[in-house]
Order: sequence, then C-alpha cells, then structure tokens
Amino acid sequence: MGRAGAGARGEWLCRRCAADDDVDAPASAGRSGRCARCGRPLDADERTALRTRAESSAASRPAARVGGIGLAWRNWMLRLIERLYWTGTLAGTVVMLAFGGFVPVLGAWLRNELDDWSGVVARLGGLWFRVETLDPDSDLGPVLARVDAPQLFAMIDSVGRRLGVRPPGQVRLTYLPCCGVVAWGRSRALIIGLPLFRVLTQGELRAILAHELAHLARGDATRAARSARFVETLELAIEREGHRLFGPLGAWARYCLRESSRLIEPVARSQETRADRLSATVAGGSAAASALVKVAVIQPLFRELLAAYDPADDESLNLYAFFRAFWFRLPPETHTAMRLSVLTRQHDGFDPAHPPLPDRIAALQACPDPAGLNGDSQPATTFLGDPEIFEQMLHNRLYSVQTIEPSIFHRAGT
Repeated sequence: MGRAGAGARGEWLCRRCAADDDVDAPASAGRSGRCARCGRPLDADERTALRTRAESSAASRPAARVGGIGLAWRNWMLRLIERLYWTGTLAGTVVMLAFGGFVPVLGAWLRNELDDWSGVVARLGGLWFRVETLDPDSDLGPVLARVDAPQLFAMIDSVGRRLGVRPPGQVRLTYLPCCGVVAWGRSRALIIGLPLFRVLTQGELRAILAHELAHLARGDATRAARSARFVETLELAIEREGHRLFGPLGAWARYCLRESSRLIEPVARSQETRADRLSATVAGGSAAASALVKVAVIQPLFRELLAAYDPADDESLNLYAFFRAFWFRLPPETHTAMRLSVLTRQHDGFDPAHPPLPDRIAALQACPDPAGLNGDSQPATTFLGDPEIFEQMLHNRLYSVQTIEPSIFHRAGT
C-alpha cells in the first residue's frame, strides 16, 4: 500500500523491517531519521513519504473535529424526519382507508392475510416496521458475567476511565465478528463478537473497545444511534418489500429514506473519525490500525463460512470450532493477501457510515503508541475463562440445539 509500519513507542520502520513485521509496507520515517529496528538511515524516498504522510494527517485532523451547528442541525433533522415518517404514514393510511382503501384491506382480512397494523399499511402500499429490538437475548447474544471474564471487565473499566465514560450495564457475546454499543429503552450493552477473540490480540481488542466506548461517551449509541437504526431498518425494509410499495405511501417511504440517508452520511462519518482518534489515543495507532484491518478481513470470511457450514452434519465441529480450525490453518501468505485485497476492495463500494478504510488506517498509523502496555501481543482468548464452552453455547443458541441435561432423582431420606 506504500505506507510504513509503526514500531514500538510510536517509531517508524523502513521498508524491509515493515515487511518483515507484517505491517503495511513501505515507509515513513521516524523523528530520528533512522529505522527504529535496524538503525539504517532512511533514504530520500522514505523521507518524502514521511512528509507526505504527515501533511495528509495534519490536513485530515480538522475534518475529524467537524461538529457544531452543521452536524447538530443534521441530527435534529434526522429525528424530525423519523417522527414525520411515522406521523405521515399513519395519517396517509387513515385517509386512504376513509376514501376506499378499506375495500382491499377488508378483502385481505376475510382471506386471513392480515395479522397486524403493519399488514394494513403494506396492503395500501406503505411500510410499517419496528426499529427497536424486542428480544436482546436472541438478537444480541447472551450476557457475559464478570466472573466469566474478569480480565475483560477490568480492561473495559480501565478504558472507560480513560475516556471518562461509565461502562454499559451489560456485556454480551454476540454471534458474528462485530463489536458495538447498542441501546434499547434505558439499557445499554457492549456487544463483542465471539470470533474476534480468536483473531485479535489483547492490544487490538483494547483498541476496538476504546472505539465503541468512545461512541458511548459522546452519545452516539443513544440519540444518534436511534436515527442510524431508523435509516438502516427503513433501507432494509424497502429492499425486502420494494416490489410491494406503490402509491402515496410507497413514495413517502422512498422519499424519507433518500433524505435521511443524505443527512446521516456526514454525521456518521464524523462520529467514526472521532472514535478512531480516541481509540488510537488509548490503545496506540498500530493496534487500532491492525484491529481495523483484521475485522475487515474476518467479516466477509465468516459470512462465507456460514454459507458453507452444515449444522446437520453430526460429525462436524460446532460453527466456531470450524472457523477456528479454518483460520489457523491458513498460511501466512494467504493472511497477507486477504489483508491487501480488503484494502483495495474498499473503494469498489460506497459506505455512507464509514470513511474509506485506507484513509482510516493512514490516520491511525500516524498516531504514536503509548508506552507501558504490557501483554498486548497475547491472544485475546486469554480474557475468557473457557472459550470452548462459550463456542458451544453460542452454537447451540444460533442453531436452536436442545441439550438434555442428565439428572438423578432421589427419594427424601435416601
């Protein structure tokens, strides 16, 4: 990718050492003008790369602090659009029912094709959907107790203190390789994907936790997240039911999606840039950049494994053991090729909620690594008491495997 690797204490490596260190290669220069590992003086090309990198990093910092009236106005408009959508859909449905819409609705009801109010709206060409989750246990995964992972909770508490935010009341192990902070009602939960523990190091997991807790510290997981969930759920509903949308209600749904998507893009990107910066401050730029690349690699790979995995095969491993066996058997050359392919593939698609991945990594690698973080190179599975038990538990939940616990009954007094 034409970038340098970061060594310990925020120093930079030359092309050769960066390649040996399995970091995005070639080069930037350290402040001393020499490679932090081999001591070789950096050549003119490497010094030029450093200056270019520093200038681009400095130019990007003001954008990371975008805020004020512009973003506040967009946040206010997003909440207004959400309220207007529900009000407009409700009013439009009532008006259409009064002016003849009751005829197809009554016919569908007599044919037992309507179950609830969303069916009535859909019969008239609109969309009525639920934004908040009803069952976090099934959607997000089981709650992780402090006794199950005391070191993980200690890290969460430490990162929360650094960011000045109280950690969420729940930590949940979720099924997919993702991490986030979610809210429903007055509850807040930090969700961590079980596959990430097999892939990340302790330092990389700290960077991800810092990123997500930064969202919580600035209210991104509450007020802003409500608007983001509305836009995402509306988009998914239109993709799923788009062929059934028609008339004024269908046009209203598409209009609200178009306007809310246009408003949320700079809001979401500024939140991600700010969270990236805070993550690098807590865990170091190298760990944050490495974690970002690994998560980007593992997510599409895990989706492919889900499609190939057959839970009905009695002789097969559970899903997470299957993933673990596959991941650790990949040769180092394949790991490197997957990292490079993810970085180059990001420009093929457009993600309104996140800045381009190469830009995020360049900004993170420019951040120094704090000293005194011992043990960060160890695997993140050391945070879990017994990872295999959690793998089997989530597999059983995901595929609704009913386990029968053996029991012995005794008469009283025997």
